[in-house]
Amino acid sequence: MGHQRQFAFEKVNYKFQDSHGGVLRNKRRGRKARPLSTKQAIHLVFKIDRSKIKRGFRSPLGFHICNSVIKHYAKRFFVKIDQLAICGDHIHLIIKLTRRSLGQHFFRVVAGQIAQQMKNNGFWVTDTPSVWKTRPFTRVIKGWKAYNIARNYVILNQKEAEGKIPYQKQRLRGLS
Repeated sequence: MGHQRQFAFEKVNYKFQDSHGGVLRNKRRGRKARPLSTKQAIHLVFKIDRSKIKRGFRSPLGFHICNSVIKHYAKRFFVKIDQLAICGDHIHLIIKLTRRSLGQHFFRVVAGQIAQQMKNNGFWVTDTPSVWKTRPFTRVIKGWKAYNIARNYVILNQKEAEGKIPYQKQRLRGLS
C-alpha cells in the first residue's frame, strides 16, 4: 500500500514539473523557471481579468486583434501554432518553439500587444496596466497521447466559445 501512495505522489510531481504560471505561481513550489521544450509541444493559456474588460475576446474586433497579433508575432519569433482557440476571457494555444528565448519573447510580446491594442480600441474598463488575471500558463506536452488530449481540449474550448456545443461543468471531472 505504501508503495502505491509513493508512486501516485511521484506521478503528481512529474506533472507539476512540466507546468508553470497561472494559479501555480501562487504556490511556493510554482516559482521556479518556466519549463519549455523545443522538442515537444506546449499548451499555452492567456487569461484576462473579466472585471477589467467591457467586451470579450469573441467580439468581432477583439477576435481580429487577438488573431492578428498572435499570427504576426508567431511568424516574427518562429513559433509554430498547431491549435488556436480564442474564447471569451482566455486564449488557448498549442505551439512549438524553435528556441527557448524566442518562446519567452513571444509570451511577453503577445500579452503586451493584445493589451495595448485592446486598450486603444476602448475594450478596458480601467486604465490599470494589470489586465491579465495571472501569468501565462504553460505546460510541456510529453507524448502522443498527452498531445491528443490537449488538442481535443483546445478544440472543445473553441466549439464552446463558438456556441456549437453548450458548456458542460462535468467535462473537467477527474482532471484536477
